[in-house]
Amino acid sequence: MKKFLCAILVVILIFLSGFYAVYSKGFYIDFYPNKTLTTSFKTDGKNILVQNKDGQYEPMIIKGIDLPSSTANHYATDYAINYETYMRWFQLMSDMGANAIRIYTIYNDTFYDAFYDYNVNNDKPLYLLQGLQVSEWANNSRNDAYSMDFYDSLKKDCIDIVDVIHGNKIIATNKMKGSGIYTKDISPWVLGYIVGNEWNSGTIAYTNHQDYSSNYQGDYISTCDGATAFEALLADVMDTLIRYESQKYKQQRLITVNSTFDTDPFEYDSFYAKQMSKYVSIDMNHFVVDESYLSGMFASYYIYDYYENFYNYFSTQQKQQLGDIINHINTSNTFTAYASLLNQYHTMPVVVSGYGYSSSRGTDRASGPLNEKQQGEALIRTYQDFIDNGLQGAFIDSWQETWEKRMWNTSYAVQVNEMKNWHDIQSESTGYGLLSFASHENTMNGSMEDWPWSQHIKNDDISLYAFSDEIGLYLYIENENLENQNDIYIPIDVTPNSGTKKDEDLNLLFSQEADFFIHIDRQSHSEIKVHSRYESLRANYLYQIQKEDPYIEYPAINDPHFVSIHSICENKNIADPTYTEEQKAQLRMHDIFWTGKLLEANEQNGTLADYAFQNNSVEIRIPWQLLNFSNPIDGMIHDDYYVHYGVESMKTSKISIGVGFEQNQMIVMDDYAIENTNELTYHEYLKESYEIVKNYWSDSL
Repeated sequence: MKKFLCAILVVILIFLSGFYAVYSKGFYIDFYPNKTLTTSFKTDGKNILVQNKDGQYEPMIIKGIDLPSSTANHYATDYAINYETYMRWFQLMSDMGANAIRIYTIYNDTFYDAFYDYNVNNDKPLYLLQGLQVSEWANNSRNDAYSMDFYDSLKKDCIDIVDVIHGNKIIATNKMKGSGIYTKDISPWVLGYIVGNEWNSGTIAYTNHQDYSSNYQGDYISTCDGATAFEALLADVMDTLIRYESQKYKQQRLITVNSTFDTDPFEYDSFYAKQMSKYVSIDMNHFVVDESYLSGMFASYYIYDYYENFYNYFSTQQKQQLGDIINHINTSNTFTAYASLLNQYHTMPVVVSGYGYSSSRGTDRASGPLNEKQQGEALIRTYQDFIDNGLQGAFIDSWQETWEKRMWNTSYAVQVNEMKNWHDIQSESTGYGLLSFASHENTMNGSMEDWPWSQHIKNDDISLYAFSDEIGLYLYIENENLENQNDIYIPIDVTPNSGTKKDEDLNLLFSQEADFFIHIDRQSHSEIKVHSRYESLRANYLYQIQKEDPYIEYPAINDPHFVSIHSICENKNIADPTYTEEQKAQLRMHDIFWTGKLLEANEQNGTLADYAFQNNSVEIRIPWQLLNFSNPIDGMIHDDYYVHYGVESMKTSKISIGVGFEQNQMIVMDDYAIENTNELTYHEYLKESYEIVKNYWSDSL
């Protein structure tokens, strides 16, 4: 009996070991080494071809959409999107005219199950561009790319991803990636693989300066003369993936390496390159494809940033190498010129792996933000530019909005680890999606019926209603003579550490120390202003915009002045060698954007509207960040900048609000308890930009 039990135990251990080796480690035995390789996707010159039901290859122009793994109230790495949501989204994408989806890494099994079920009996399937990427830590660490967290992680993903799409994988735990039991074979609809997302230029440069070989000779992909050590690593990764899928599943599909302006293949004059931080390149022309690789490669670029008139900054050698190519690009539009140059430079198809425009209220461009209609119009205009210049399609970034994404010019003002819990519309990065999330209908029309007004403050004949949600503070004011009032003044007190009871510029008097006041002015410009000491831009970016130290002299705690609210903008200025040092210093100063300006609801302002009148009432929305909330979910606001030398957060449970129409007359302020937005539930809605893209893609191509 004992021997029998031991034998059973040995059998179980052997089975479990084999199961682990096959479904977790990718172990396999090639029983059909001579089986013919197949591919449903391949390149032909500058074209991408897809095999139809009759077995014939036909050209495909990609009308794609990037699909992040995040949703409201969750990190991307929570993989919280459920099966029903994916199925609904796939249908909406298809209805819009999209034919492809891009994802960035291995998602959880729910995505692949839904993707299979949507496509399996669908005459109009969606195709998938499957991504591999390293962790943010590995991409930005002090190690080179051959470190375990970078190189080994990519190589492991090569095995995992191939088995995942063939429905032959179990992943119990996965650092920052999805996990689950992958049983659905979605390979018929996987267009190809895209390696990387946004590479860190420093990591690439550090790798290239190490004693690594730039020569890689693989079974399917090799490097040629002129390649770098980092490109050799990429060739190794791609060759590993193709070899594993070819040998185990006898299939091949397209492959590419993602790139951006920072890593494009062009060499810039050293004087300009230093200003643009452009010092590394990834050149897809440095990869040589063996004839046994049936599918082929394409070049892909995430086009989110570029420099005006970039072609003027090329090195002399680069201009000579480009020759007639650069002489024949249309330079009337820099964006179009860049797309055209990429297409003409490469010997393979070129696809835009991501591009987009935000409809957030905040921006880092002096030209200002876009509303949802302008977002949609920009998306289709740019897509058409890509197609007109020979590119084989593009992926719009992105399908849904991502609250957790940080923005360089607003990160200092918020608790970035809590951004997933609220919608910071002052951060441009949260507004790129075609689908958004909200706890209430997002309308600004002057009606009281749209919002669940929770608190009512009445002073004399003025009624002030208020409520707050994941976006900001909403106010509704009623007065029988409101139509005849040219000016409305609304003081707001947030912090006890500063503020003033008097604004000397407009002769306004408040019953308590105010940190902000809203001025609705029907004759000129409406805006929200901030107490001079509580101005976050001055305390954090004064040196970058005026070359002055904000902590040498600064406003008093009770300074009787308010200032306009601005945000810092990106600096894309390029100095010429003839400039003096003074001119160069001036160019390095950043522009600012008047983000405290309040826009009235009308057709031109669209979804960017901040207030709306209706008869004797006005409705107003103020985003949390404009009130110096760093985390409204937990009631966290900015403390005194000049005590803490920057942004430190403090807790508050209430703010005080008042309203008045006259100067030199006391405006009484009353307390408003901040809503507990932790209990909010969210619904999704399609933005106006979705309909614009839908109409365009349905009627074109």
